[in-house]
Amino acid sequence: YTLSLHDALPIWSHHMRPFFGQPVKGVALNAGDLTPRGEFTVSSRGLEGGGIYLVSRGVREGAPLILDLFPDMSEDDIATRLNRTRGKASLSNHLRKVLKLDGVRRALVQEWLRPMPAVDVLAKSLKSLNVPVSDLRLMDEAISTAGGVRRDQVNDGLMLLDRPGVFVAGEMLDWEAPTGG
Repeated sequence: YTLSLHDALPIWSHHMRPFFGQPVKGVALNAGDLTPRGEFTVSSRGLEGGGIYLVSRGVREGAPLILDLFPDMSEDDIATRLNRTRGKASLSNHLRKVLKLDGVRRALVQEWLRPMPAVDVLAKSLKSLNVPVSDLRLMDEAISTAGGVRRDQVNDGLMLLDRPGVFVAGEMLDWEAPTGG
């Protein structure tokens, strides 16, 4: 699945272009009751990849997509690091030094949190970064899809109950999986 972001094109600011094709690893994703760890890739059209597959049902059902950029750190730990003296360092450099927030992850923070919140709000925002999803890509453009024939519409031999002699298997069945359904 590719999640389209924002409602109008272009979906990203020009600052994101250098990060197209780059993976975002080591994050926790949340959409409704789905909270896996995974990774995804930033593309010119949105976010795509394994982590997105894992939460796509929740997004399709209307749940917001939330990222935890630091799943191994508590909000308090992040706040403690952010409150370290930064001297003359810019906030961007401070984030890089105290949280190792750089590259594509820092670009996403800057893209979705501008203007940057106060430090006391920033720790919470880094643990629950709201991804502005507008839609999933059209089926003709999808790498993978969901849906198919419901399991209760086939017999134990996978023959369609409404069309005797027609059998389904694999991705034709309605099953959530990274390869579709």
